Amino acid sequence: MKKAMKAVSYVLVALLVVTLSAAAVIYMPEIRTMSSLKPIEGTNLYTMEYFADYHFDDFLEQGAGSNIEYYKYVNGVIDNAVSIGLTKENMTDACSAFTFRDRGGRRYMARNYDYRTNPVMLLVTSPENAYKSISTVNLNCLGFNSENAPKLLDMRLFGAPYFPTDGVNEKGISVSLLQVNFSRKQKDDSKTTIGIYAAVRLILDHADTVDKAVELLEGYNMYFDQALMAHLFVADSKGNSELIEFVNGQTYVIENFEPFQIASNFNDTEEHFDSEGYVKPQEYTRWLRNPGGVSPYDSEYSAYIRYDYMRDSLYNSSGILSLEDAFGLLESVASPSNLQYSVVYNMTDLQATVITDNDWEKKTTAALSNVRK
Repeated sequence: MKKAMKAVSYVLVALLVVTLSAAAVIYMPEIRTMSSLKPIEGTNLYTMEYFADYHFDDFLEQGAGSNIEYYKYVNGVIDNAVSIGLTKENMTDACSAFTFRDRGGRRYMARNYDYRTNPVMLLVTSPENAYKSISTVNLNCLGFNSENAPKLLDMRLFGAPYFPTDGVNEKGISVSLLQVNFSRKQKDDSKTTIGIYAAVRLILDHADTVDKAVELLEGYNMYFDQALMAHLFVADSKGNSELIEFVNGQTYVIENFEPFQIASNFNDTEEHFDSEGYVKPQEYTRWLRNPGGVSPYDSEYSAYIRYDYMRDSLYNSSGILSLEDAFGLLESVASPSNLQYSVVYNMTDLQATVITDNDWEKKTTAALSNVRK
C-alpha cells in the first residue's frame, strides 16, 4: 500500500511539473514582459519591454467611440479592472515640441510633457506584424500615480501599449500628441472610430513615412473628448515633418519647409474654426505690446510664448543642436512646477533619452537595437 501511495505521489508531482512547464511555455511572453519592468532609481521613470501580443490590430477592426469603450477594450486585453486616470481637472495644457538635427546630420524630435508628477514608462514593443518602437507612456492613464507606483505582477501594465503619448519606430518615424483648443474629425460611417492614443499607436506600429502616417489617419474616424483635444506632430529621420490637425471635420496637414518645425498647444489652423471663444494669434500680438509683467506660465498666451521662444532659438541655430542643447531648450520652455517628463527621440539611431520632474541631470536612454528577441 505504501509503495502504491508513493508511486501515485510521484505521478502527481510529475503531472504538476508538466502542467506548470506547459503553462510557463504558453505564458512565456507575458512572464518576460512582467520581468522586464525596471524602475530607474531616483526618478519616476520605469522601463519595460513588451513581448506579449497586445492585440492592437484586433482593436483596429472594431475601434472605440469613447474613452469608456476604449478602456473596456483594454480591460478585456489585460483581464483586469483599469481606472481612467486623465481628466480635464489635472491637465495643464502646456506641452512643447520641436524637430532639429545635429552636426552629424542625425534627426531628432524633442518634447516636454508638462503635466503633474506621475509615473512614466519608456516602453519597447516588438509586435509580430508591425514595426518595433520605443514610446513614452503616462502611467496615470492606467491608474498609477505618485502614491500608487507600478509593481511587478500588476496586470494593469499590460495596457501600456494603448497609451503612448509619443515615440519613435524602427523606420525612424516619430510622433507626439499635444493638447490644443479644438479638434474634430469628420465622421464617416464606413470607417472605424479610434481615439488620439490609438492614433499614436497606429502610426508607431504601421507608418514608414510621414505621408503614410497621414494616410493611415485618413482611414479612421477619430473621437476627441473634453479632456484631450489634440493635434499630432509627425517627423522622420530624413528631415520631413508635418503637423496634423482635425478642425471642423477636416484633416489639415501643415507641411514644413524649414530645417526644423515647432508645435505647441494651439491649432495652426485657427482661421478655420467655426466656434468662438478661442485665443487667436492677433490677440496674442496685441498682448505682446503690453504683457504687464505676467509670467509665461501664468498667461493665457503661454503656448504662443513658448512657440516663439523655440522658433527664435532654432532659427538662430539654423535648426542645429546637440543633445545637450536640445535639453537646454526644453528646460527653457518647461513648466517649473508641472513637468512630468521631457524626451528627445533620435530618429536616426532609434534612441529615446528621457528626464522626469525637472531633473535635467538624470537622463535615461533606451535604444531599439537593445531589444532582446
